[in-house]
Amino acid sequence: MKIRLFTIPYSGSSASIYLSWKRLLPDQVEVVPLELPGRGKRFGSKLCQSMSELIEDLYSHIQNQLDGQPYAVFGHSLGGLVAYELCVKLMENGHHLPMHLFLSGCNPPHLRYGEENLHTLPDALFLQEIAKLGGITPELQVNPEVMRVFVPIIKSDYKIYELYAGKGTAVKLPIDFSVLAGKNDPLMPVESGREWKKYTKGSFRMTEMEGGHFFIHDQLDHVINAVESALIVHK
Repeated sequence: MKIRLFTIPYSGSSASIYLSWKRLLPDQVEVVPLELPGRGKRFGSKLCQSMSELIEDLYSHIQNQLDGQPYAVFGHSLGGLVAYELCVKLMENGHHLPMHLFLSGCNPPHLRYGEENLHTLPDALFLQEIAKLGGITPELQVNPEVMRVFVPIIKSDYKIYELYAGKGTAVKLPIDFSVLAGKNDPLMPVESGREWKKYTKGSFRMTEMEGGHFFIHDQLDHVINAVESALIVHK
């Protein structure tokens, strides 16, 4: 039986960042990218303004795809926090839970990076600040047209993160966790990643990758290997 892998993108990105995973992962893993409002195939739809609003949106899209088939969830950066909260929502509503949750490049809910709410800054200053933090890919910074479309999306995502992070309480999930961390990631230090252990009643594994926040691209082969090795034991 196939394992569905629902994937959730990071701030400012779309589901398309995971399309290559469909050919990189073995046939028994069916990659199902989840699209956030206002981007990709859902471009033009209203952007969410809070974590709870975003979770309600994704829950409405995923619940009809849960038919008893085994599945896992992967999220990077903000997408990792969304993946966790989505699993909490699924548990609270009595759905069967994923066999594995992949939390990539994201601090657990009780921690946050930075004290300032960057989403309140003027656009130019906002972009400068997130570029310093490594929270935006270099390719995007040099494309003015892309940036015009991109700024409202990533500002909305940062608002969701900044109003949520550091305020959450640990709901322990009966799910196996894999945490992926970049050794030089300024947004999620490796030691912060280990704090995710407080959120699971299942097994916990931590994988450190070379690189910064976007190791998900720079170390794609290693990320794919980590996902495959975690899921393959469930064949």
